[in-house]
Amino acid sequence: MSARGVRVEDLRRFVFVSDPQVSPDGGRVAFVHTRIDYAGDRYVKHIWMWDRETGRVEQFTYGSGSDSYPRWSPDGRWLLFLSSKRQPEKKKAQLWVIPTSGGEARLVADVEDGVMTPMWASDSKRILFLSRVWTGEKPKSDVKVVRRLKYKLNGVGLFPGKRPHLYTVKVGGRPRQLTEGEFDVDVAKWSPDGRRIALITSMAEDADLTFIRDIYLMPARGGEPERLTQGKHVITDLSWAPGGGELAFLGHDYHRRTATNTDIWVMPADGGTPLNLTESFDRSVGMGVGSDLRVATPPPGAVWAPDGSALYFIAADIPTSNIYRVDRQTGEVEEITRGKTLDGFSLSADGAVVAYNAMDATHPAELWIRDHEGERRVTDFNDRLLKKLKLSTPEHFTFTNELGMEVDGWVMKPVDFEPGRKYPAILEVHGGPRGVYGDAIYHEFHLLTAEGYVVLYTNPRGSGGYGEEYAASIIGNWGVVDYPDLMAFVDAALERFSFIDSERLGVTGGSYGGYMTNWIVTHTDRFKAAVAQRSTCNRYSFHGVSDIGYSHGAATNDGVPWKDEEKLLRQSPLRYVGNARTPTLLIHSENDLRCPMSQAEEFFVALKKVGVETELVRFPGENHELSRSGKPKHREERLRHILRWFDRHLK
Repeated sequence: MSARGVRVEDLRRFVFVSDPQVSPDGGRVAFVHTRIDYAGDRYVKHIWMWDRETGRVEQFTYGSGSDSYPRWSPDGRWLLFLSSKRQPEKKKAQLWVIPTSGGEARLVADVEDGVMTPMWASDSKRILFLSRVWTGEKPKSDVKVVRRLKYKLNGVGLFPGKRPHLYTVKVGGRPRQLTEGEFDVDVAKWSPDGRRIALITSMAEDADLTFIRDIYLMPARGGEPERLTQGKHVITDLSWAPGGGELAFLGHDYHRRTATNTDIWVMPADGGTPLNLTESFDRSVGMGVGSDLRVATPPPGAVWAPDGSALYFIAADIPTSNIYRVDRQTGEVEEITRGKTLDGFSLSADGAVVAYNAMDATHPAELWIRDHEGERRVTDFNDRLLKKLKLSTPEHFTFTNELGMEVDGWVMKPVDFEPGRKYPAILEVHGGPRGVYGDAIYHEFHLLTAEGYVVLYTNPRGSGGYGEEYAASIIGNWGVVDYPDLMAFVDAALERFSFIDSERLGVTGGSYGGYMTNWIVTHTDRFKAAVAQRSTCNRYSFHGVSDIGYSHGAATNDGVPWKDEEKLLRQSPLRYVGNARTPTLLIHSENDLRCPMSQAEEFFVALKKVGVETELVRFPGENHELSRSGKPKHREERLRHILRWFDRHLK
């Protein structure tokens, strides 16, 4: 059978590998295996195991549950995991454990708002976790009374009156709440001896107005948390050194706002001045490369070597994201894996075995192992499907922007490319703006090439993966530095590739990429069709309607509505809508709290009023993650609308 191009319905045929967790002895790896049940319009998640001795890959959990977040007990006898749907009446993920030798899973914690980020203590008996709880009296009505800024979150919904707090539970015992009060516990980690807990929070009255967080220390039995840091850093994760004498945390000092590199800092566990270990490594720790064919892996953060001599982490250095090692004493950074795009890894207790999931532009993520035998892929869930598909391999090239900077770009030819023919081309714009394209697979891109389109993509100024200065250049300059880069990229592609038809260009993108699509159609008519997805058009109103608008807007657009109206409107596509001529399709999720539905509605009305051909496609029940984790039927329908619009105007 000859290979064929990618189809919309191939989305349901891929398998997604994520969250690899090596057993303490290095003998097995637990990971999450996700497939799509199209008839049920859902994702089926189970824990699978790879055995190092036999090389066999086998399913480990079964049933109707949606199982994720596997974590080995330090003694290797138990595996905890989160599961929803095992109890039909429960929608939130609860905490379960199962013997690693096999057997029945046991429910360990069942709490109202579900369990988040569980972690074993060193005694393999106690588990730490977070859950949102009512900080005051639970309402007796469905009417929501909002008193704080942070009361909604995309993908979670509205939670006024609830805050994440800390619990412990013994296997076979009952959960016990350890923290309470008007503050959020973001992250919590056991000390190696299990006697203390380090947590990330802010107890400042204006915590919702700032990104700044602190590390606190408290006894494992409960008690008043003691602050270790001095309110100078954005802190997103932490980890204990093996001996318990030091803490490492991921964070930055906000000197370039949200474009500041996240670094690894270390400090004494009883307090002291933090040391920036990765200051000379001009990349952001924890950053990955975009893809629409993955199930997100919880970020591993900074992982200590067993002897405390170094820390391991993931960072993007385009075109890939890999595992790096930073020496605790010298700060020297070494690349451990190379030429792959990773987003999750773990180590055995002795550090001899590393497991990670990795992909590239033509292969979805599979499980990989690195040990004394070398580096190898150990799963092949997608090989059978890939053998049936004809895929276009991206061709990398560079171009020079208006500042003389060399910028990366890629072109993907139609899969049935014929020399001498002219083809329509689609410019894809990533989200962020600190998102980034690289060597990672996109079902959407391969679908477009199968349908006869050239696909173009680049990383304009403001993108991640190129250092802090490059990312920070867009602050207060949306539409000013990125738009010229994108247009220079299209010019370079047209000059370099004669098979691109300059009269049949389209543009699309999501989130910031949707914003940029709106900006493009209000500043040029060179594109004959546009699809703006989960977009924004009004940076002035975004400040008050997005779940992150009050912080993100000020940090990235350098202004607030009551003081900087002109600056925010100057960066808003809505101001320039009178220039628009390009037929524009708007795709938006009705439950999107990141780029709210109102942003698409504003632009739709404006386009209609100025006479531009436009449609608004609304997806009920979906949020900002529609293209990556929305309901399978909606994800496929989204792709069909994109093809419909481009086929109508470019073919």
